[in-house]
Amino acid sequence: MNDQQHNQQTYEAFALQYHQKRSHEESNLWNLYLDRPMMEKLIGSTTSGTRVLDLGCGSGLLSRWLKDRGLEPRGVDFSQGMISIAAEENPDIEFTVADIGATSYADASFELVVSGLVMHYVQDLGPVFAEVSRLLSTDGIFVFTIHHPVDEVTEVRWNGSGYQAEMKPYFHNRQYQWTMLKGMELLSYHHTFEEIAESLYRQGFVIERIMESRADDALRERYERFHARMNSYPSFCGFRARKVS
Repeated sequence: MNDQQHNQQTYEAFALQYHQKRSHEESNLWNLYLDRPMMEKLIGSTTSGTRVLDLGCGSGLLSRWLKDRGLEPRGVDFSQGMISIAAEENPDIEFTVADIGATSYADASFELVVSGLVMHYVQDLGPVFAEVSRLLSTDGIFVFTIHHPVDEVTEVRWNGSGYQAEMKPYFHNRQYQWTMLKGMELLSYHHTFEEIAESLYRQGFVIERIMESRADDALRERYERFHARMNSYPSFCGFRARKVS
């Protein structure tokens, strides 16, 4: 079984638990207060009716958010379980089971492609970025978030009064395993900033903006340790890239 099959089967088995986790604030802090605000800033202002593809859409939460803001999203994911939940809860959005590196949409079908915390599951970013380029119209925008390259090689521990970190070797593309929920073990790959940037460049993209997630100070009192962790060491980062050729 390869890494994609492993992750696909894992998401199939945990589709409902994952969706429930993402639907409650206390178990969704990382997505709700780090990833989503970063995605919103990277997407920026959009025209009503903009055609957008949610790549690796999971149970459709980001697609719903895009739809509610006047865009016209479609979602693809490799998990039938996730797509079933997404389609049931969002009958006004089209969802399809597909490999994110080989969708069935025609060339230049979208003006915007978004992908929230998916690219770290892919070892070779080239084919996926090539597919995004194919799907985008000229001057189209690609916005994606990913595990922060430094976080992937840093072990952060709470010592009772604060967080301490130990950094491991950075320059590699090796696989690592992590736990999302109890029993939900996932496989991902480390990517350096240079590798991400070069992979975008080779597919005709120019990076317009890079962001690193941090928790808003308004969360300090409610989620003190979460705020301290997220504002001491990086967790996620996001890219906004424009297709220029």
